[in-house]
This record gives sequence, structure tokens and C-alpha cells, in this order.
Amino acid sequence: MSELHTRTIWGILFATVLTGAIILGAYPFAILFLIISIFALREFYTLCELAGFSPQVYPGLLAGALIFSFSFFIAKHDLSFHAYFYILPVIYGLLIYELFRKKENPITNLALTTFGIFYVSIPFSLLNFLSFHQIEGTFDYHFELLISLFIFVWTSDTGAYIFGVRFGRHRLFERISPKKSWEGLFGGIITALFSAWILTFIFPEYRLALLGVVALIVAISGTLGDLVESMIKRSIGVKDSGRFMPGHGGLLDRFDSILLASPVIYFVLQFFH
Repeated sequence: MSELHTRTIWGILFATVLTGAIILGAYPFAILFLIISIFALREFYTLCELAGFSPQVYPGLLAGALIFSFSFFIAKHDLSFHAYFYILPVIYGLLIYELFRKKENPITNLALTTFGIFYVSIPFSLLNFLSFHQIEGTFDYHFELLISLFIFVWTSDTGAYIFGVRFGRHRLFERISPKKSWEGLFGGIITALFSAWILTFIFPEYRLALLGVVALIVAISGTLGDLVESMIKRSIGVKDSGRFMPGHGGLLDRFDSILLASPVIYFVLQFFH
């Protein structure tokens, strides 16, 4: 089986599981994305270890899992925002734990441990707040915006690839990613906006203005997220962040667009409520 066929089959399988869990309901979504966020953070810490550093892997994973779990129940309105204060002992505990590790570069280790939480865990946690919101006076779990978010990621990636291969002449960020072009970026924006227009017929409760803004954010932030991850991998000298799926690399490779897009979308959505 060729690499393209392997990549296609695994991509379809992954997209099916992802969308299926989101559509099934709040808890299937939360369980799947909690697992994904933990393993994605583990990949980041593995990259740090390959670079010669010693992040606090398991304390960091615990903190990341708690942030996602608390965010889910806060977004669900089962807990108040004050619940986040219960995570502070774990965060401050990282400082104490480093005292007993006797590792070199303690400041770097602490910085990478906490950066991983901000870079990976918090963006995944913010997806909870995109899934619980009020529509027509009813506050509940709504999967439409989450599904739209991932559709925008997939369509913008596809559009960027097609336009980049066909028309790409001007390099976007050659130092980090020699193959990316401005033409590819604009192609990704066009296909994402087109998919937003299509989705207004499938999800009529969402206005084109909202979905169009989200699509634009995903196309731009997604490209930046991919460049950021490429920068991290290039600095370490690896091609993929892991081996989660054949032909697709690691989880960070699959979700690098989400890591930068979800925080921006979260803040933008505050203006639509």
C-alpha cells in the first residue's frame, strides 16, 4: 500500500472517530479530547527530552488533565470559575518538586513544563467553552461549532495544499517551512470561507458572519500554528512530533492548527454573545 493510500485511510478513520465522538454528546467528546490532550502534551515533553532537557512529565500531565477536566465542568456550568483555584497547588507544587529532582537546568525544566501546559493543555481546554453555549435561550452542549471548527481546519489545509502546489510562487516563511506559500495561505482562506457558507445551510442557527470569522481565524491561526510547531521540530531536528498515525505523524502534527486557533476563537466569540 502506498504512503498516500495509508495516509488517506488513516485520515478518514481519524476524522470519523473525532466527529463521531463530538456528535455523540458532551461526555464522549470530553473523554476523547482529554485523552488526546494528555498524549499531545506527552509528545511535547518527549520533544523537550530529545532536545536534552528534563521537563516534569507526569506532574505536567496531571496539571494539564486537571485543567481540561475542570474546564469541561465549568463550561457545563456544573462548577464556577473559582474551581480553577483548586489547580493552583498542583501548579505551585511544580516548584517544590523541582527541588528534589536534582536535574540540570531547573529553570529551563520548569519553563518547559509550564509552557507545555499553556501551549497544549489550555487550547484543548478552551474547546469545552466552544461546545457549551446558549442558542435561542437554551444553554446546552452544541456540537455544531466544534464540527465546523474541524471542517475549517481540514478544508483550509486542503485548499492551501492544492493552491500551493498549483500556484505557489512566493514563499510564506521559507526559513521554517520552505514549501508553504502565500498563494497556499490565500487558497486555504478561500476554501475555509466557502465551507463556512455551505455550513450556514446545514447549521442555519449560526450566522454567516460568525462562521466566516471562525473560518478566517482557523485558516490564518492554523497556518501560524503549523509554522510554530515546525519551528519547534526544526530546532530539535525531527520531522514529526510522534508516531500516532501512519503517514500523519504525531498528535501535535494533527492538532497544531487548533493550538493557536482555539484561544483566538474563544475570545472572538465573546463579541457574538
